[in-house]
Amino acid sequence: MTAETLRPTMPEQRFSGLPWLLLVAGLAAMYIPSFVDLFHGVWGTERNAHGPIVLAVACCYMFVRVRQLREEGLIERKPAPVLGGLFLLLGLACFVLGRSQTVLFMEAGSLIPILIGIVLLQFGLRTCRRLWFAFFFMMFMVPLPASVVDLLTQPLKIGVSFASELILREFGYPIARSGVILYIGPYQLLVADACAGLNSLFTLEALGLLYMNLVRHQSLFRNLVLAVLIVPISFTANTVRVMVLALITFYMGDAAGQGFLHGFAGMLLFLVALGLIMALDGALRWIAVRYALWRGVAVPEALQRQRAGGPRPDDKAKFTMNPGLATVVALLMVASVGAVQLLIPHEVNVVKKGKFNDIIPSRFGDWHEVPSPFLQVTVNVEDGTDRSSDQPYDDVLARTYVNGEGQMVMLALAYASEQTQDVKIHLPEVCYVAQGFSLKGQKRLALEMPGAKKGVMGSQFIAAHQNRVEAVTYWVRIGDGFPNGGLAARLKIFEDGMAGRVSDGILVRASTLLEENGSQSEAFSLQHRFLEDLQTAVRASSPGLLVPV
Repeated sequence: MTAETLRPTMPEQRFSGLPWLLLVAGLAAMYIPSFVDLFHGVWGTERNAHGPIVLAVACCYMFVRVRQLREEGLIERKPAPVLGGLFLLLGLACFVLGRSQTVLFMEAGSLIPILIGIVLLQFGLRTCRRLWFAFFFMMFMVPLPASVVDLLTQPLKIGVSFASELILREFGYPIARSGVILYIGPYQLLVADACAGLNSLFTLEALGLLYMNLVRHQSLFRNLVLAVLIVPISFTANTVRVMVLALITFYMGDAAGQGFLHGFAGMLLFLVALGLIMALDGALRWIAVRYALWRGVAVPEALQRQRAGGPRPDDKAKFTMNPGLATVVALLMVASVGAVQLLIPHEVNVVKKGKFNDIIPSRFGDWHEVPSPFLQVTVNVEDGTDRSSDQPYDDVLARTYVNGEGQMVMLALAYASEQTQDVKIHLPEVCYVAQGFSLKGQKRLALEMPGAKKGVMGSQFIAAHQNRVEAVTYWVRIGDGFPNGGLAARLKIFEDGMAGRVSDGILVRASTLLEENGSQSEAFSLQHRFLEDLQTAVRASSPGLLVPV
């Protein structure tokens, strides 16, 4: 073969790969900074450590699947421009809003509709349907919103704590439980979100679905049973993990329980879960074979049917990309990166000037600070790390005050200079339930505060645990608003972010222990008077700290 015969094909080969390079460059401009931030953020935590693993496996699976479709001649060119354009624009909008406003599930999840849109624009619906599992599998990499995690993990944490306490007590260990806190010997263990099973549940569910997709069991019932039973498998594995950590701490001390052996317990979790999945799949296969034999159906050695030969690929079925389409999509990707820079909020509104210990007086009005005879319910999880979804505050304060009549009020303050979608103030309801309290009488009400430019929207409830009954009044200020609940807080943060502002936030909580047959209304009235006196004392030196003025 001469050089002349090769020359006409060389430019075409080079040109066929250029559109894909444009798309790869556009995706890299969008997602390399995002993934770097995710690696240093939520993907670097135990709660979401499965995210990058799922992403890598999904990309490898998509590469193998595309190669398989090419070999079988099943890549068609019947573009769906309207549907593909809608998916592409949806993904780009999610990326711009998610990246600029730190909505992590939108930022990471935007990759899925963008890829779906590209496939629909170039190859059409049927080819996209043949790649459905790769897109579905990528959903497991998306970090869930912290409020959703709190909602889902709370019953899981309580269940894991209860099961661990019950089993270890049966073996004679000195163990007790308060909510999600375990006490074994002289040590205290907090069953955190990572130990609750939600992250391992997503990881195991994703790996289980990948396993079923690769093995390709023909029985729909067997696949459904295996997918559903991964949930109790994850719960069982996490219970084993918590028990192992409790025993390590009991015999070897707290340092061992929080050091290398803590990570080893995490590896043990997946070994136990993998063994249970394999045992379960083997049991289901054994049942399926015995059932087939009972019905008199022959069970061949190879249970999978081979695909009938499809159309073979030809020159027109090459996996090439339209260069004009690739150019337009790449330009849209670059434009979305620029839009992110325009929408990132830059105006930081910090009204707190100094530490709480210096700002909050130990004596004001008829109140003075006293050593607290009771342990207050904490406002966050002290894990010794920087700010995160578990440690969202820059400064906290817990004090007990008494007035001239001997009436006692406990004060808790928590402040964060920057409120983001996934690092924001914890609601007291979450903290109280996590520490074993049951709540009742929750209500929303307007509180009049001195100097406030509008009414303060707060909440009240009664918390009870064993012999302790506590009346609680609190409010959460984010910027100049008082959102009611996690969703309202997210909307307020998003609203301020779209206006170019990064808002601060503060939790103000007053609580009183109720004696037997004590009046709840009198306790709430006492707290209201205390908070009014506190606002009067603070507003001169720190206006706008507790309430907008």
